[in-house]
This record gives sequence, C-alpha cells and structure tokens, in this order.
Amino acid sequence: MQNVRRLPEGSGRNPWLELANNRDHKFAPLSELKESFDYVIIGAGFGGISAAARLSSLKPGASIAVIDAFKVGFYSSGRNAGFISKAQIAKAMVGIDRFTFDDQKWLLRLNNIVVDRIEQTIKDHDLKVEYRRDGMYKAVREDRNVKVLDELASFFDKLGVKYEHLGQSDLPARLGTSFYKAALYLDETILDNPAELIRGLATALPANVRVFENVPVIGVTGGAQPEITLADGQVIKTSRVILTVNSFIKEFAVADGHTANVTAIHSFAGLTRPLNDSELKDFAGVKPWGITATHPAGATLRFTPQKRIFVRTDIAFATYPNINPERLHKAERLLRRAFVRRFPKLEHVDFEYTYGGLISFTANSQSLFGEVGQNVYAGTTAAGWGVTNAAILGNFLADLIAGEDSEELRYIKDNYHPSYLPPEPLRTVGARGALWLKDLTAGSEV
Repeated sequence: MQNVRRLPEGSGRNPWLELANNRDHKFAPLSELKESFDYVIIGAGFGGISAAARLSSLKPGASIAVIDAFKVGFYSSGRNAGFISKAQIAKAMVGIDRFTFDDQKWLLRLNNIVVDRIEQTIKDHDLKVEYRRDGMYKAVREDRNVKVLDELASFFDKLGVKYEHLGQSDLPARLGTSFYKAALYLDETILDNPAELIRGLATALPANVRVFENVPVIGVTGGAQPEITLADGQVIKTSRVILTVNSFIKEFAVADGHTANVTAIHSFAGLTRPLNDSELKDFAGVKPWGITATHPAGATLRFTPQKRIFVRTDIAFATYPNINPERLHKAERLLRRAFVRRFPKLEHVDFEYTYGGLISFTANSQSLFGEVGQNVYAGTTAAGWGVTNAAILGNFLADLIAGEDSEELRYIKDNYHPSYLPPEPLRTVGARGALWLKDLTAGSEV
C-alpha cells in the first residue's frame, strides 16, 4: 500500500453548511468504527450516500460504513450551486462535445431515476431540508448567445422538455435585474441548500449503514480482502471498497492505472448577507430563482429564499487539487465584478461568504465508472454535471457490486469511459489555454 498523496483541504467559508439546519447532527461515534465491514464507501457526498442507500436496499443484512474526511456536506457535495434538474444537458466544460441525441435521452432517463429516489427519501423520512421547485433560468446577456439559447430551445423541443421562452422585457419582473436579454425557464428544476440536503439524506440511511465524519483515509489496498488504512493507523477489512471521491481518486495509488484521464478545475462562489427592505425594492414580487448560463464559462446565480444573492464564476485548472489562498483572493474580485454587473444598485452589499471548490472533468465529459482495482470500485463525475451525475454513479456502482442487471447499467458500463488526457505539463498548458479561450468568448456572461 502507498499512502494517499494529498488529503483534501477546505477553501474559504462554505455558507451552505454553516446555514444548514442540520449542521450539528451527530453521525456514528468513532467507537462504532469496527475492524471490518462488508462494504466500505469512502466519500459521503451524493455519490457515496446514494451508493449506501442503494446497496443497503439490495443487501439489507450487510454492514456498510461510509467514511468522510470532513463533516458531511463540507466538501464538493456541499459546495455546489444547489441545482437539481432532470432536464440537464450534457455539455463539455473543457474539450469537445461528443454527446449524441440518444446520449441525452439516456441522461434524462438516468436523471429521472435518481431524482425520484431522492424525492422519495425526503418524503418517506419527512426530511426538513431546503428543497424547492423554484425552477431554473438558462439566461444570456451577449447577443451572440441568443442564437445558442434558441438552439437549446429547439433541442428541448426534440427531447420533449417543457420550458418558457422569455424576452428582455419579461425578465426584470422575474429576476430583479435588467442584465439579461433572453432566457428559457424550466420550472421542474429544484433549488436546494446542498449541504443541508446531503446531510439530510445521510440521516435517512438505514441502521445497517454507519456514517463516520472527520475520518481521513490515507490508504486503500485492493485484493481478495481489501484494506482501508485511516490516518490514525487503524486498518479496516472489507469485501468491496467504493471510492466516491471524484478527482481525488488520483491520490489513491490503487487506482493509478485507471484514473490518469480524470482531472479537475477550481470554481469559486460568494453569497451575500440577506438584503434589507430598501435593497429589495427591485425584487418586489420576485420569487427565489436560479440562473445558469448557456456558455460554459458563464456565471451561475441564485436569489435565495433567505433574500441572499449567490454568485459562482471564475474557473481555473486544478494542477493541484487544493486551492491556494491567494487564488481565492483573486476570485473574490471577479465575483464582485459579476455581482455588480448584474446588480449595480447593490454595489455596497458585501459577500458574507466566499469559497472555492473542486469540479471533476474529463476530456470527453464522460464519467469514470467501474472496478479500478481488485474489489475496489469508483465513480467520478465529469464536466460539472453535479448532483444527478454523482447520484447516478453511486446508485449503479451499488447495482454493479450487487450483481443487478438493467438496461441503464449496461449503458453506463458501455459509455462511462474518460478519453485520453496528456500528461503534465502538457495537461495544464492545454487546459489553461482552453479555459482562457472560453473566458474570452464568454464576454460579459462571466
């Protein structure tokens, strides 16, 4: 066994976790971390919790441990923008789009499966989490992107996805800003507090699943009986390991030969303090909303139920997974620029929270899925697909391990294979060039 080469580190203050109503929930005590479990899942994000939920339903008598280096919801699954959409469009963030129309139909089918399971869990356990069908706007500012929006509308028509087409005169009353020129509104999209949601889903796992927070794993050894080594030296034996650690999978030597084509970008976000009554004059009658851009480098925004404004923009290639504090400081300036562009009357409003996060991607925007070492399985998201992609990976890794068969699993096994990425330093040079070009073409969308 070789030790994990880098452990993840936090960057900035994650508002979703700090504001979550279940942030102080206590998961399993360390005294219950036994010397062996039937299955061990490393990473308690949407992939890991989905894998645990599905595996426990297929193997109700099995002992299952979910281990996370941080509090559940602290890292990537709790740092996203809080969008869950069945009508997600597969599009490369860096690289060439290689998705067929059939691929997109499969993605809609898979999204429906995992979102329905999340919603059933919320209902069955009466989870008190922020999970609202507020809808999403695909909005554009630049004239050249209006054509892209029209093409997206035609694509939705072919897929049978319902939307509302809005022009520039319609948007101020819906958004509280006159920044955007056109948008498509998809009312089926969920907006959530992602940290609160993933912690809630983790509390709903059955008794045969134990969730352990703040327990770093420093090594995984595959074999007939895999072993997991913790930072304190404890060794746990198991029959199967599931790694749902996204781009940090590269740090596990057991998977070196399978993960060379998985990499990541850094993304940055800010959340304001709650707006006061005078600051909300332009928001009279405005319901909470979320905006994503049609351009891969465009900013994502939300107006939350707590009357805060969320902004995510500025992406950088992650040669190293953890974020340098100086890079976060640079991002803060770009976040302010994006915020003031859209809400010039609120220029005086500060961000209460700013933070950075890690988004896995691959050259062809296809996830890594399957066995990466003897009895060691992994799933890594790709191209910012987010919650639904992570949940798909977790659900179907459980099916794969349990011997379940389905059309969906066969499709995933056939297609979820990252394409080749060159080694360093060519990888960083190429990715930085691609990101620079995307920023340049995005214009004021960032």
